[in-house]
Amino acid sequence: MRKSTRSLLILAVVAIALGAAVYAELVRERGLAPQPVTQLDPASVTHLEIRCRSCTTRVFARVGGVWWMKQPHDAKANPEAVARLLAVVQAPVRTRAKLADYDAGKLGLDPPQMTVTADATRIDIGGEDPIDHDRYVRIGNELLRVPDRFSARLLESPESELAHPDVGN
Repeated sequence: MRKSTRSLLILAVVAIALGAAVYAELVRERGLAPQPVTQLDPASVTHLEIRCRSCTTRVFARVGGVWWMKQPHDAKANPEAVARLLAVVQAPVRTRAKLADYDAGKLGLDPPQMTVTADATRIDIGGEDPIDHDRYVRIGNELLRVPDRFSARLLESPESELAHPDVGN
């Protein structure tokens, strides 16, 4: 075998090995990435309900690809506002635990401070973790700790979530 052929063969093997190492690292990083609160795709949700102790209950429905507020107003909703509300279903989870191991009342989950229902999935949102300022979230019998990037949106007034005719929504 000529020296140039041998060099090309060695380079090809090294390139394949590096490519495999990069692919393996990408798979490993994907596995380490925080999992979302739910596996719901926000684009496929057709019913959204927001309930909380200190705000007005809001119900939204997607009809023909357009979001409508059904409660407390019956009017076209601002799609960006609904998208911000739906962000909770894809919020990254820091920790997961069995709710039975904790006192739900002390975590603000009995009763929950806020409840988001996306289609048939109910997400109860409780108090704030005093150290990391994450929110305690309950889905079924599971307790999650989630970075709180959404609770202020859940407490907004219904009027702020309506489509504005002058914007073209």
